[in-house]
Formats: sequence, C-alpha cells, structure tokens
Amino acid sequence: MKSQLYSLLKFLIGWPLSIIALIFIIKLIAPHSATLLTTLQHLNIILLLLGILCFIVFYFGRSYIWYRLIRAFEYKISFKESSYLWATSELKRYIPGNVWSFLGRAVLFSEKGVTKQDIAKCLMIEAEIFIISAAIISLFALPFLAQINLFPISGDLQMMISVLVCLGALLYIFNHKVKIKKLRVILPPFTPREIFLLLGVSCVSLVFFGVGSYLSIISFLFIDPQLVSGLSGFFVLSLLLGYLSILTPAGFGVREGIVIAGLTRFTSVSMAAFASLFSRVILIVSELIFIMLAWFWHRTKSKHVSALTHWIEHHKHETILIVLFLIYSLYFSTISFLRFDNFYTGKFDLGNMVQTVWNTANGRVFEMTNPNGTEIVSRLAFHADFLLILLTPFYWVWPSAKVLLLIQTLVVGAGAFFVYFIARDVLKNKHAALLFGFVYLINPSVQRSNLYDFHAVTLATTFLLATYYFFRKKQYVYFSIFAVLAAISKEQVWLIIALFGALVFIAHKKRLLGAGIFLSSAGMFYFFVSYAIPHSLGSQHFALSYYSDFGDGPLSIIKTIILSPDKIISVVLQESRLDYLRQLFAPLGYLSVFAPLFLIFAGPDFLINLLSNNDQLHQIYYQYTATITPFLFLAAIYGVNFLKRYLSFKLIMTYLCIVSLCSAYQLSPLPGSLNPNLDMITQPVADREFIEASLARIPQSVSVAASNNAGSHLSERQKIYILPLGIDKADVIVLLLNNSEPPDSLKAEEAILQKLKKDKNYELVEEKGSFFIFKKTGRMVY
Repeated sequence: MKSQLYSLLKFLIGWPLSIIALIFIIKLIAPHSATLLTTLQHLNIILLLLGILCFIVFYFGRSYIWYRLIRAFEYKISFKESSYLWATSELKRYIPGNVWSFLGRAVLFSEKGVTKQDIAKCLMIEAEIFIISAAIISLFALPFLAQINLFPISGDLQMMISVLVCLGALLYIFNHKVKIKKLRVILPPFTPREIFLLLGVSCVSLVFFGVGSYLSIISFLFIDPQLVSGLSGFFVLSLLLGYLSILTPAGFGVREGIVIAGLTRFTSVSMAAFASLFSRVILIVSELIFIMLAWFWHRTKSKHVSALTHWIEHHKHETILIVLFLIYSLYFSTISFLRFDNFYTGKFDLGNMVQTVWNTANGRVFEMTNPNGTEIVSRLAFHADFLLILLTPFYWVWPSAKVLLLIQTLVVGAGAFFVYFIARDVLKNKHAALLFGFVYLINPSVQRSNLYDFHAVTLATTFLLATYYFFRKKQYVYFSIFAVLAAISKEQVWLIIALFGALVFIAHKKRLLGAGIFLSSAGMFYFFVSYAIPHSLGSQHFALSYYSDFGDGPLSIIKTIILSPDKIISVVLQESRLDYLRQLFAPLGYLSVFAPLFLIFAGPDFLINLLSNNDQLHQIYYQYTATITPFLFLAAIYGVNFLKRYLSFKLIMTYLCIVSLCSAYQLSPLPGSLNPNLDMITQPVADREFIEASLARIPQSVSVAASNNAGSHLSERQKIYILPLGIDKADVIVLLLNNSEPPDSLKAEEAILQKLKKDKNYELVEEKGSFFIFKKTGRMVY
C-alpha cells in the first residue's frame, strides 16, 4: 500500500512538472523556430556523430559498473548479458520517479538467480558511485560557473568545495575503517581497490557524457573549445542535479533548466533552450543505439564476435590502450585536417613534403622546388628523408595532403603500443605499462610534433621505439626493418642506429651484426652530411649555419665540442635551453635521469638542438624532439624499474600520473590546457569555400608564387614559389593575407599586393576579403 501511494505521488507530481518544463522550453523555442531550423541545415554531422559515440561510451561505462557490482557479490553473469539486462531496465526510468528502472532491474536479475537483497544493495551502491563520481567531475564546472557569473563562487570557496568532495571520495573508498554500524549498512563491502576502480570507471564515463553533450551542442552552435573542460563539468553537474530530483522522469526539466541558464551566457535564450532540448534528444537516441548494440551483442552467436569478446575479457589493458589510441587518432587527425583546411599549414613545411611525394608519384623521384629559390632541386639538397618515397603508394590511394597528416597521426599514436609492450616486459606490471602508454599519448612534445604540419622524422618516434622493442626481443628482422625506417626519416638518425649497432655488439654479443650496423650507419651519416647533401645543394649542409659559433664545417664544430666543454656548458646553461630541458623531462617526472645510459642515444639530437642558434630547435613546439622522445620514455621506464627497489611502486606510479597530467595541462595543445592550439577552430579562415574553389581552378601545369599559408594547398605541381620569390617567373600569384602569417611576412605581402595592382604584367582575376589571385597578362592559365 505504501509503495503504491509513493508511485501515485510520483505520477501526480512528476509528470506534470516535466510537462510544464517541456511546454516552457517549447515556448522559448517556438518564436525562433525558422532561425533554428536554418541553423540545423548547417549541422556538423561529424561532431554530432562524435557526440553520439561519447554518449554510447557513457552508457557502456555505466553498464560495466553494474556488471562489476553483480560480480562482486559472486554472481556469474557475463558482461554482455548484464549489459543487455541493465540497458533494458534503464529504459523504464523515463516513468516518473526514477523507481521503475530499479523495479525492472530487480525483476530481470532475480530471474538470473540474484537475490532481491543483493539487487537492492547493488542499486544503492550504484547510486552512491554515480553521485560521488558526478560530484568529482562537476568540480571542473566551478571555475566555469565563476567565470560566467552564474554563481559567484570565490577561489577560496572553490578550493573548499574541491577539498570536501575529494575527502568524501577518500572516505568512501576507505570505508572499511568506518566503525559506525549504521553507516556500514549503506557503504559498499568491497576492497578500496575495487571501490576506486568503480569510481574511476564512473568518472571516465561521465567525462564522456560531458564531452558528448558539448559535441552535440557545438555541432550547430559554436562555443569556444577552450571552455570544453568547464562546460563538460557543467553538463555533468546538470545531470547530477537532475538525477537527484527524484520526482521528474529521468530528471527532465531540471537538467534542461540548468543548461539553459549556463548557455545563455553565450547565446540567446531561445537558442540555449533549443540546445538543451537537442542534447537531450541526442542522449535518448544514443541510449536507443546502445540498447540495440547490447541486444545484438546478447543475441549474436557469431564466432568472430564471441572471439572478440573473449579477447577483450582477457586483454583489458590492451583494450583500454586501443580505445585511448583511437581517441588520440580521432582528435589529432581531425584537428590536423582543420589546420590544413583553414590554411594554418604552409609550404614550410607541409607543402615541401607534399610536393616531394606528388613529384615522386608522377615519376620525378624526390624532386621539389627549391624553397629558398626558384629552381627545381632534389629533396636531398635539404634532408635525406627518403621515407617520403615510401609514402607515395598511400598518396596514390588518396591524392591529398591529408593522407600525410593521417599517416603521421596513426604512426605517432601507435608508439603508445611499443611503450606499453616495453614497460610491460621491463616492469612486469600491466597497470604500470598502461599508464606509460597513456602518459605517452598525453605527452606535450609528442602531441605538438604531431600537430605541426608533417615531417618524416616525426614518424621516427614510433620507429625508434619499435627498434628497441625488437632489439630486446632479439627479433633482428623486425629490428632491422624499423631501424631502416627510422634512419631514412632524416640524416642524423643514422647516428642513433649506429649506437644501436654498438648495443647489439655489446649486449647481445652479436659481433658481426653489431659491427656491421655501427660502421654502415656511421658511414651513411658521414656520407649524407659531408657529401650527398652539400653536393645536391651546391654548398655545405644548410643547417651548419646554426652552429657558426663553433666552427665553419662539421669537423671544426665537432672539434670545438670536444675540446671546449666550458663553451658548451655556458650555452646549455642559458635560460632558454634549461627551460627546453624542463619541458622535455618534466612530463615524465624527471624519472629519465635514473637510467641515463638510454639518454646517450638521444645525445646527438640533444647537442644539435641545444647548441643551435636557431631558437626553434630548442623548443618542444616543432618536430625537433621526435628522436629524443623515445629515449626519454625508455629511460623513464628503466628509471622506474631502478627506483622500485627503494620506493613504493604504487607511489612512483601515482607520482608519474600526477606530474604527467599537470605537464599536459601546462604544455599540451589540447583544449582546456594553458596554451591550447585551437586557432583553426576559434579563428577559421574567412571565405574558405570560395578560396578552396578558386585554388582548385588553377591548373597543376602552371607555376605559382604564393603566400606560405596557401602554399601547402598549391604544392601539387612542379613549380611552386613562396613570396616574394618567383614574382617575375610565376604564371599565377596567390596572396592570402590573414593572421596565420607572421606579422613581418604579412606586412611584406601587403606591399607586394599594392605593387601588383599597379603592375601591367599581371591582372587581378579573383578577389574576396584578404584573398587575391593575379595571373600574367595575356596568359591563358584557366
């Protein structure tokens, strides 16, 4: 009788409240329906699909928590069956009161032999886990709430709330120390490790919920991606408050009202109302997709699906790493494509690589236009990155600069697997190995070198990790393959492979193989630097000018380095160099210094970067860290192996996790970090479609002189010059005067524009905003 009255109360109060909320939202939207429908016509389908994917992961995470709870009470129900039953019962939560999903779950799982008492305990613990983890993720919303003045939360109050939530979570995890019997009844009777795991999975799934909400909304309404962490926490906070409002079905109305209040700081009330309702619809659609997937997984008898399920169950760490790799690849390939589409890439350096690959694909092997002149030269005049030749077949499949950006992201991301394999073998601990794989993927120098255009040497990060892994396994065929792939990415990498030869000679006692690798690799380095590159260029290696303070040629520079250590030390101790070293070592907590022998492999590049008078070489924002990063990770892995003899292994790994996350926040290009690289989103190029269409009409057979930022889009031709070069020779001149160009270059190109407008030898054929195309007068180039 009591439960019937309770259900009746929920029905009489809950549904009317939700209906009133729905009517209110519709009234806000209705007067602006035409505008909103127009907005939806420009819906970004990719962002929307990513949002749906995040929501599906959120539901799978929650179903996994329920599976762990049932298993903790020693019931042997498979994950796929548990997920299906959980998903089916969750649909009933749309009945007012949040009680029907509980009753549905009780019925479904009692049929599988689970007692109602244990189901009730699991339901209580599930709710506790959800509330605590949602409170933790909601902490990210506190600075956001203060920033938008929705709630005046001072810095001290934010700190107090954060401390209280974290203390509450710690007390919950270590509740076995609580002596009060009445409290013990409602607390989980699990080990701290299991509770920590449940909270961790719940926090991760809620992060996906927050990001999914953000992506579904920005698929039609632009919001600064720098706010992604604050907004994601805000969306989770709205979910939490809706969850706690037990009267309304699935918290409908409460969550939407909170979302509207927050979004009105960025847009109109009607658009905010529409966004809140739209995200709810997408959430429901995602849940239906999740239920269908759970049903298909539950019903399928396919051997392949069963084998995959079995593999995942027995390779949880590898599965998580694969998911992290896919997330990394998806984000960085997308953001790299956006950089290209919005003209944030340039002829330096993406265009140089594209032209070399395009020429090779068309039978002119390893040729390019001299980036510092107008003649056609061999790429060898600048670098011995013959790896570009091997990428030509991929270009045949997808003839676009984006294929190089995609390959770079996939290969660099794959380095996480080799970090994982090496750490697993050395540390004999899969948890630690997975953490190292994660730390690799969030490493600022890895991310920034991946994001900065395309460079063959960037792929060497993964190739060198693979080289060491197969050296360790004594699989010399694979070792040789990856060693060669690394070496042909850039001329100085041959020195690193020579050191690998010495390692084979000393550690594996393979005298002939080791000596052969060492001598041949050292010889190749000397050949390229002293003869091949200078011969192709017509002068000594262009990079030697970076070391003019130490000598005029390779031998004199090496002599100075060896005989004048005081001069070397004075250069290395300069503030800019020390800051560079901090940025390299800090993301791994300086653990690399405890296995310094591995840093010898990075020694050549350390010297090249630290002693250069080119500031770019001692920064982590470019590709120059690509051959250093692998050995920082190897040294850190072996450093941990050394330190665990003297310190708690868990303490070391906790320290590594914290410092890597802090470094990612300070140095990475990701949204939410201190210095994100998001201009391609926040400052997209104006008139992009017009510019792309105009550039596409320029035949590949004509020569072009262009602004650097347009150069990567025009490099699929034999002759492409970068302004001011080639003005008298080019058939077509393209200027794109926007903020992606350095101020000095922009000023110089504005002067060129004014000069061209008066030049009778050229006529203006295209103009829109800051974009101009000139062609030679009388020349039929279109």
